[in-house]
Amino acid sequence: MDGKSARGSRTDDSPAAHLLAAITGEGMTVTRLRVPKKTNEITCFADLLAPFDLQGVTVTADALHAQRDHARFLVEQKQARYALTVKRNRPGLYEQLHALPWQQASAKYYDRTTGHGRTEDRVVTALTVTDLGVDFPHAAQVARVVRHRTRTKTGKRSRETVSSSPT
Repeated sequence: MDGKSARGSRTDDSPAAHLLAAITGEGMTVTRLRVPKKTNEITCFADLLAPFDLQGVTVTADALHAQRDHARFLVEQKQARYALTVKRNRPGLYEQLHALPWQQASAKYYDRTTGHGRTEDRVVTALTVTDLGVDFPHAAQVARVVRHRTRTKTGKRSRETVSSSPT
């Protein structure tokens, strides 16, 4: 799932149309919904997915949708799984995931890519969290992506950590 404002749809007296869409793993849009004015994507999440049989499907969404109600809706009503990105917009959950015993993780993946004037090293680590007290509905595993980016010309380094909580 992802939301975008439609380019060229803004007028002098109305903001750009904001659309929330569901997309397959192959990149095909299967449905979309215009987000009503004075609201946001969060309020449209269930309405967008309600008509679909999602049993056994894994729904992925960005950090805006790391919401307890969304997790419950997917697992309890739609019998689906989820992989939701968790960033600092959810500080309590982010800190909970950050404090997990990552050194005990047995699943790790390393990747290095070069392009666009930078080198990126990524380390993906996964933990089963069913017995670790993660306070998020139906959380079973958590994956953490740590990215180190080095600018080729300047040598300047930056680091970003993102977690996701798949069921």
